[in-house]
Amino acid sequence: MRLFRAIALSSIIATSCTQASTLVSTETASELLMNPTRSSPAVVISLNKGNIPAQTSGVISKLLVNVGDTVNKGETIAVVDCVNNIFKQKAEAAKFSRAQTQLLFNKRELKRGKKLVQQKNIGEAELDRISIAVDNARSEYNAQQAALDIAVLNVERCNVKSPYLGVVTKRIASVGAMIEYGKPVVEMIETTGLEVSAKIANSDQASFNAAKSYVIDTGGKQYNVSLRALLPVIENNARSREARFIFTNETALAGSTGRLRWQSPIAYLPAHLLQKRNGKRGYFVVENQGGKNIAKFIEVTSAEEGRPLLFSQDQNTNVVTDGRHNLNDGDEVKLTQSTLKSNGDNS
Repeated sequence: MRLFRAIALSSIIATSCTQASTLVSTETASELLMNPTRSSPAVVISLNKGNIPAQTSGVISKLLVNVGDTVNKGETIAVVDCVNNIFKQKAEAAKFSRAQTQLLFNKRELKRGKKLVQQKNIGEAELDRISIAVDNARSEYNAQQAALDIAVLNVERCNVKSPYLGVVTKRIASVGAMIEYGKPVVEMIETTGLEVSAKIANSDQASFNAAKSYVIDTGGKQYNVSLRALLPVIENNARSREARFIFTNETALAGSTGRLRWQSPIAYLPAHLLQKRNGKRGYFVVENQGGKNIAKFIEVTSAEEGRPLLFSQDQNTNVVTDGRHNLNDGDEVKLTQSTLKSNGDNS
């Protein structure tokens, strides 16, 4: 009998504990929401960096730049001894002059031949021979013109020029050294064609795409940038996408590293409200159902530990702030007195 009574008493106590409401505190979402600043690693890169080659062979007679020098586009970097190229230009010029003279002579012959045919002093076959000679002379003339143009270009190429505004980062060739066609003379990096490269995590895609502006913090200074392209490729090793930006006004130095920052226009809840139930992440809200306050678990599929929670409910929603740790979906809850007062209930 005593055992039966003890069991019955335990059952009553357990039932009363089960039916007891959990005490929680809530705040309206509008009081909790924020627009967090997100960031990702970024680096300033130059679109043009590499070796500047010689475009003709010869001995370097002058090397006009040193490491650290700024060179304008089209400015001469080095001079290759051009004696051989000049001689070749003269030879090609002579051949061109001879081809030009021959063409003019054959044209005059053709003109006289046409008159002689009309006078029946020569036959059609002879006129055809003269006409073919003109065509051959014209072909030779065009070939020599091209050869002369190449020779002139090779003389111009004795002056190795900068292809862009940049800085010399390395001297590769030396004065007095023999250099072959295509071999590098100096290494340069462009100082005007700069972009910012940043890796945007998959979890930040929504806020990144919705952002109105972007800045890069580097060297203790902030620079405004605008999005040029977001690559449509996910890098498997980092689970991120590369974004490229251009500077809108002042530019940072090439090679600078820092953080790309943007403010999300999307509303988020503080990270400490994150709860995990049945393998799902989210937060708790309180809804009034039939006169009872019931806890409801709102899943956030993109939620991560230590990061703000994406909020998609009405901003007047009551979000559980205290008492959430032992709460389950569907539990009846009782609001603390402070919560009731904050909601305008003074009873």
